[in-house]
Amino acid sequence: MKLLLLYWSFMIIGYIIAAHGRERGVSFSWIQPALMICIYILCFIMGLRMGANEQVTSNLGAIGGKALIVTVFTVAGSIGAITLTRKLLGMDKYGNIRRHHKEDVVETKTDNEGGGLELKSTIIILTVVAAGMLLGALVLAGPLIRYAAVFDSLSYIVLIVLITVLLFFVGFEMGASGTVFKYIRDAGFRVLFFPFAAVIGTIVLGTASCMLMGFSAKEGAAISMGFGWYTYAPVVIAGAGQQYMIAGAVSFMHNVIRETAGIILIPILAKKIGYLESAGIPGVSAMDVCLPIVERACRPDTVVYSFAIGLLMCLVTSAGVPIVMGL
Repeated sequence: MKLLLLYWSFMIIGYIIAAHGRERGVSFSWIQPALMICIYILCFIMGLRMGANEQVTSNLGAIGGKALIVTVFTVAGSIGAITLTRKLLGMDKYGNIRRHHKEDVVETKTDNEGGGLELKSTIIILTVVAAGMLLGALVLAGPLIRYAAVFDSLSYIVLIVLITVLLFFVGFEMGASGTVFKYIRDAGFRVLFFPFAAVIGTIVLGTASCMLMGFSAKEGAAISMGFGWYTYAPVVIAGAGQQYMIAGAVSFMHNVIRETAGIILIPILAKKIGYLESAGIPGVSAMDVCLPIVERACRPDTVVYSFAIGLLMCLVTSAGVPIVMGL
């Protein structure tokens, strides 16, 4: 909770500074390159951490297939539930309410044709993550393995700093655009429906896929409730007893894959399947690590949906996984 307060404090500060500058006619052309540089550095460090983690590298072959299947089903469940909810609420794939005049919708779409991350940026992100994992596996998990614990602690602090800077930039762009509150006002209470839809869709399809692979309903529900939080859910699952070690390992790999998938797929799928749907891909990281990517791939107001989805998933994971494993 303290980290969330830190992140959002800097986001609000960024918004206030940019809004004040906008009123004075200040140019903010530097913000986009700075934002992308931070994203690339963040992705590289995440790749290093995953490559240096023996739990990740040693389980890639043994349980990677099952983890991938769970990820596909959980993400599909989240996307499908958000799409259904969006249509029931009368919203198009860009998050516009269909009662708007046609010209308003076209203008919104046109404004964002150049605003999302291009394919080039997506390829760079994927390359940076892969390079980080390879370097981490070859160096930090090899010759420098004695320094792995030190690196883990220091890199965690760096990640927090980078996420804080990124969210400052996100708030800055929101303040510079001057249209965020209009979008939020237009969406109104609809924002509240999408987090619950994403959570329910994830749990239903995720549990079903786990049961088809031989896990119990209890294990399947706990694995699905990880929502990409690979530092918490797997520990709780594995800590429930030796009989749950495999489920814990699958949970770890699944959550790593889901967060990584968010980083890679959000820029690609945002305009193809929908802005709101893309916010449901990464799970809990939709409210921190992937928040800047959502903002760049979609538009500033989508950040509100993304944060709400990530926050509810975080709350469900925190309470739901221990409750399920205690049954």
